Amino acid sequence: MNEKELIARIGRIGPTETQKERMLRSILAPEAPKKAPLKAAYRLAIPAACCAMLALVLTIPLFFKQEAAIPQLVPASAQPAVGVSVFGVPTRGLDRMGPQKYMNYNGHRYTFLQQGAAYDLSGFMPESKEELGSLQFDVLEDLGNGGKKGYADKDYAATFLVGGTLYSLPGYDTGFRLAVELDGQYYIAQLAGRTDDRIIPADEYIALADLKRLAERVDIMDHSGSKLLHSLEEKRAVREWIEAISASSSADDLTSEDYERLAGAQSEGQSYMIKYHLKDNTTIDMYVVPELKLASIGNGRYVLDDAFLKQYGQLFINN
Repeated sequence: MNEKELIARIGRIGPTETQKERMLRSILAPEAPKKAPLKAAYRLAIPAACCAMLALVLTIPLFFKQEAAIPQLVPASAQPAVGVSVFGVPTRGLDRMGPQKYMNYNGHRYTFLQQGAAYDLSGFMPESKEELGSLQFDVLEDLGNGGKKGYADKDYAATFLVGGTLYSLPGYDTGFRLAVELDGQYYIAQLAGRTDDRIIPADEYIALADLKRLAERVDIMDHSGSKLLHSLEEKRAVREWIEAISASSSADDLTSEDYERLAGAQSEGQSYMIKYHLKDNTTIDMYVVPELKLASIGNGRYVLDDAFLKQYGQLFINN
């Protein structure tokens, strides 16, 4: 092959007209470079990370959300305080309750707050209220006739507000507090015990009262409640106190001699009032006699746990 033939053949292997057009389009409008495919692990991780971030965004406000306002329960008018000897010897019938005003519902006995004060619940009770029944039986009248009808232990019997209508009280378990309406006024009844005198376990009573949510301060006072000895205000301290009291066991077998010892401890200044201040502006009172390892909640008597006395016994010394 001579030189002319070689040059001719080399010329024939150049780009064709079609190839030249494609090359020109590529220069004028280049294609975007193709991305390398994601690895399988990244394809799974990215959506999961996005979901986690979304959940975090939705959850964060919950940590900063303030607790819903708790309505304040304020008596419509001031009522004089009435002292009650909480460690008196219990007997069947009205004497067991002393001067307290009470009613029976669903096998439980309720006493009225502030000795039967009327409360302003106009902005508290819903317009459409579901009735729980009405107080039909007059305990005082029955006891005046010798208690032959047994109203003292009967559901819907009461020493106060006979004829009143029972309603659930918004924000409370009906096993702990109820509202009673009579003649357009409302009264609040609070769990004290069972109508058959069986003791409500301490942890059950405290759970019904929802003390861990509602209690914001615990005051330790002398028996009459006239002298403040100690106050627990820090949230953790209040919670720990409530948990310790919840561990108390029922004192089912107290004798007359035990009640005499309780009365003696009261007169000798060895009995203390424990006042729980709730967020709704009300209080719950209980009594403690550390010397005898006994406590009173509602109508129940309880044996204090050794751990409670070890942790809080010093609060009742030299006061």
